[in-house]
Amino acid sequence: MKTIQRTALAVSMLSLIACGQAPVGNDAGDVVTPPADTTNTPDVTEVPDVTMTGETGPGPEAGPGPEAGPGPEAGTDGGMTSGVCTRYCAAVTASCTGANAQYDNLADCMSFCAASNIPAGMAGEMSGNTLECRIYHAGVAMGMPVAHCPHAGPSGADVCGTVNFNAGAVAAFTRVDRMGMPAVSTALVGLNIADVTASRARKNAFNDGNPAGDMSFAGDFIGALNVLHGALDDDLGRANLSACSMTTMIGGLPACLGQEFAPGRTVASLVVPNDVLRIDLNGTAGFPNGRRLADPVIDVTLAVLLLNINRTAPGTCGAGMCTPGTLAGLPLNPSRNDVAGGMFPDTFPYFHPPHRAP
Repeated sequence: MKTIQRTALAVSMLSLIACGQAPVGNDAGDVVTPPADTTNTPDVTEVPDVTMTGETGPGPEAGPGPEAGPGPEAGTDGGMTSGVCTRYCAAVTASCTGANAQYDNLADCMSFCAASNIPAGMAGEMSGNTLECRIYHAGVAMGMPVAHCPHAGPSGADVCGTVNFNAGAVAAFTRVDRMGMPAVSTALVGLNIADVTASRARKNAFNDGNPAGDMSFAGDFIGALNVLHGALDDDLGRANLSACSMTTMIGGLPACLGQEFAPGRTVASLVVPNDVLRIDLNGTAGFPNGRRLADPVIDVTLAVLLLNINRTAPGTCGAGMCTPGTLAGLPLNPSRNDVAGGMFPDTFPYFHPPHRAP
């Protein structure tokens, strides 16, 4: 994601981790979901991504069929014809040029098209492994070539292409990472363990485990927060931000974990008894109630872990009260995605392409 979320506190926290106090195990980083309306999304937990392919056995031997008649006339849109290939290749080579080019030239496109056996499809299709889908995306690529040229290309980039799913049993796969709330393994597991090898092993144990066993890591979460507050509370004070307390208790928990960020929702409930991303269909959509692409998740995560955001008695942050959105509102941050005016593409995978190397 191109949005660069940076605050002075985030830099301090990441610097602390980089100095060896929080060696990263096999945590893969943040994961995001498509920008759907999260108010209509059921409770979910992240599961490992797997690429699947299925093998089919031989079918029954085919008997003789009727004599084949003439195929569609070349130049029409029926089937795989030169007319559809001509329209497709003219569109994609006109819209997708330079770094976005999908073919070397028109002849290269025509050669691929003639040999590919991709169905023609129906005019105006926006998805599916057809030429008409590619023609549609070649058309809109005139305005957004970086986003749409891959969809108009040979593979279709999973929009005008196909994805194979493995039908193997779950037991055949090994999970190497999982994520509900962002940065839990990176910042909250093993941070208080000085030995690098032991800290990494603890992170891997968390990633390998199931959410049902997350209560066994509660001590890690508390220990990590003690380390973070010991390192950052003076910085928070100098920035006129009220830190939450790890010594005052609320409901039997340190105030940083016992404080409520929403009615009936404590900070502790975000990770225990299970580290999952929860959706309250009656609540306001937006992280941590679900997660949208534009949500400043790291800023919100740092705010609920470090600041006195308790909704019944919040601390003072600058000229106002501390809230989960306090850090996201600091002027050090970009307020939105840094390309396309903050808008995301409206087709899968909903991301802009990564920045190219200089």
